[in-house]
Amino acid sequence: MLHQLLMYIDRYLTGRCSLREFETWLLANLQGILDSGDQAALEVANQVDADLVELGEGLIDEVTLRERLESYVRLKTTIRWSFSETEHPTVVTSTTNAETLMLDLRRVA
Repeated sequence: MLHQLLMYIDRYLTGRCSLREFETWLLANLQGILDSGDQAALEVANQVDADLVELGEGLIDEVTLRERLESYVRLKTTIRWSFSETEHPTVVTSTTNAETLMLDLRRVA
């Protein structure tokens, strides 16, 4: 679901759909995003929705909206590296020497 959301954001940013079309798509697909369980998509959708509300209330302009949308796309498409502690294998060599000792029990008694 995140991929679809980012693709539609990109459509708006590149002028392939209007702001109104983008808002309509988001509203029409919001329940699907919620139902998908895709946490990343839900986070982006919530941020975009809040930004659209701010735009509607005149708290931000469309230039600011576009900048925010671009940042969401950049953040979510960046490959995240996770570094964990790395153990280097240690090579241990050991040798054994086995001797078999046979006793003649008849001689011991």
